[in-house]
Amino acid sequence: MKQAVRAVVLATVFTVTGCGGAGGQETVDTKPPLAAGQVPGEAGATDPMLREIGQTVTLSDDEGRPMKVTVTGVAYRDAFAKDKTLPLKGKYALAVAFTMKSATGGNLGQQMDNQIKWARGPEMAEARDYYDAPWQGCIDAFTPYATIKPNQEYKAIVDLNVPVKGGTLLIDDQYGGIARWRLPEMDAGTGTEPATRFTTQSC
Repeated sequence: MKQAVRAVVLATVFTVTGCGGAGGQETVDTKPPLAAGQVPGEAGATDPMLREIGQTVTLSDDEGRPMKVTVTGVAYRDAFAKDKTLPLKGKYALAVAFTMKSATGGNLGQQMDNQIKWARGPEMAEARDYYDAPWQGCIDAFTPYATIKPNQEYKAIVDLNVPVKGGTLLIDDQYGGIARWRLPEMDAGTGTEPATRFTTQSC
């Protein structure tokens, strides 16, 4: 029995001190893990920064001034509704409607700044890469990259090519701010109609 106890103790000591870093010492990562709110698109329901449709987040415009952004609606349509031969990865054309309002006016940035994304698990889609939505060219007046006027609410629609319904919409600014909204797995809210009505018809 004593020999068995001694063997267990030796095994435990070897596990803690052996096969470590330089000098036989174990290398310990003392950095704390990222909090849920620091992991874009991966924290799920426990993310304290994750918002629902209808909720507002304040981001910074291109000059660092506050701008309020509110997601108002989502809609999913067949990404191949007008052209079955498109070389797309996702089966859905996702339209997300949101409003922007600022006391000073301004804009969030330009399309190539890559500020608007969709994520679900390991999958991600970027708004800047999608030019083949069924309503392409029909909703120029709702571009999310417009310069808005002071104290006037601006209605925007962004489209993304996504493989599944649901997921998270991410919008960041040029000053490190980031906003995340949980997207329902079905059409919800308002503001997407200017896009979806052109899913199968020309504008």
